[in-house]
Amino acid sequence: MTGILAPTLWRLPDAGVTTKLLACEEKLRRGYAEMLALVGEVEHRGLGRSLGYQDSAALLQENLRISGREAQTRVAHASATVPSFSVTGIPQPSPLAGTAEALAAGELNREHVQAITAVFSTCPSGISSQQRAEGEAALVTLARQAGPEAVRTAGRRLIAHWEQETEPREKPEKAPPRRSLQIAHRPDGSARFRGELDAESTVLLDGLLGPLAKPHDAADLRGLDERRGDALADILELAARCDELSVQGGERAVLIVRTTLAELEGRLREALLTVPGVRSVDTLLRYACDARVIPAVLGAKGQPLFLGRASRLAGAAQRHALVVRDKGCAHPGCDRGPKWTTPHHVIPWSQSGPTDLGNLVLLCARHHRMAHHSGWDIRFRHGIPEFLPPSWLDSARTPRRNLAHTLGPPEPACPPPVAADDDPWAFARAG
Repeated sequence: MTGILAPTLWRLPDAGVTTKLLACEEKLRRGYAEMLALVGEVEHRGLGRSLGYQDSAALLQENLRISGREAQTRVAHASATVPSFSVTGIPQPSPLAGTAEALAAGELNREHVQAITAVFSTCPSGISSQQRAEGEAALVTLARQAGPEAVRTAGRRLIAHWEQETEPREKPEKAPPRRSLQIAHRPDGSARFRGELDAESTVLLDGLLGPLAKPHDAADLRGLDERRGDALADILELAARCDELSVQGGERAVLIVRTTLAELEGRLREALLTVPGVRSVDTLLRYACDARVIPAVLGAKGQPLFLGRASRLAGAAQRHALVVRDKGCAHPGCDRGPKWTTPHHVIPWSQSGPTDLGNLVLLCARHHRMAHHSGWDIRFRHGIPEFLPPSWLDSARTPRRNLAHTLGPPEPACPPPVAADDDPWAFARAG
């Protein structure tokens, strides 16, 4: 930050700060494209050796004061994205021309380039040029809406698809279990716990926590312990939705919210917050999105005036249909699979939103929170959910769809056959 610019930033409105932030990021991306073009020219002319260095990477490391690893990375990126010349001087297109074009347009960043080049540096040699071009185009399209981690995940799926590695690994023999769990509940509804697991369960836990506990992006400031805690919460939410999970009183998570008519009118809304762990109405509404809700409206003397039916959850046939349609979290760029998602009402159920496929969308825990607490809006077009970004991110609010689930083989989903009267797609054919 320069001494001239910094003192003026406080004068900008919020929209001005975010606009300048996005413009600065685009400038950085275009600058990296220019850097790679220069590195490519250094490599083409052989300036490293002619100036007395071992190679181009050594020239970069010494004079740009960067690490040897970074220098090698820039040379590799330049080789993949900068056009070369044949021995006769005829220009040759770069191996990843689509990636180069998107980078020059400010649509990709350095980490995106690294994720894409890594895929093609390890892809099978037997794939055709058409397959490479189609794979690159799909990854670039995904990178325009998602972070590098999603691109890396999609790249692994793409390579697995190419190599057809479908044979599961053999599981180790089961060790005698040695497990314990101590839970200390606090007055505010939270808990502290400690325990131990046997070797097999530890491997299983590490396998679950590993992908979920990774930072969301470069701006994720959570520590490792916090990320693991959030990952464990995601795992618990998944387990709570498991069909084989035992139930309490014949039903899973039942949320009963009691309020008087006066409170329902808004004069004492804080009285809703009697659920352990709930400290805001927004949090209560988000919890209600995942639980069976039985509204109990009481009179001034506490007598029940109305007891609603718990009929707002998506049925099994609807859930299967959502998996087929959304393939996982539908938020643009998210690569979470179906098992990590819950159906979300676009028009809230509390505002008379129906529980049908035209009002439901699969969202992971992170983007479920965003749907309740951010400027993103969701709409349906031809039966497919589209997401409208907040105006500070995109002034035109251009609709976006998730492309992260379209690369490689999708997660297996085998919806059972349904009777004609229960056909979850009837609304689509009727419309």
